[in-house]
Amino acid sequence: MDKQGQNLKAVTYQDIIELRDFMEKMASWQEPLAILDHFFQFRSGPINKKRIVKEYYARAQMFHAFYEDYNRLIELGDELVMEMVRAEKVETGFEVRKMDLE
Repeated sequence: MDKQGQNLKAVTYQDIIELRDFMEKMASWQEPLAILDHFFQFRSGPINKKRIVKEYYARAQMFHAFYEDYNRLIELGDELVMEMVRAEKVETGFEVRKMDLE
């Protein structure tokens, strides 16, 4: 009994580069998100309300920039994945025969 080899999806070099760029853009948010995380951690001791209001405004601007970029990147990532799903299949040229497996 011969079994047909399964065709593989063609992933182009361009697809790989676009995915790498996407991951770099997502990773670029690590430091700003760490700053936001530190700001929103619970603090003990006296609270300086004026400083908190000023920092809150600055962090809100940072979060808004992140939120817009994140939504754009998610859409881009979805498009990249769909392109890879729709990619043509390529012939592997291999056939698996039952006697080869034994």
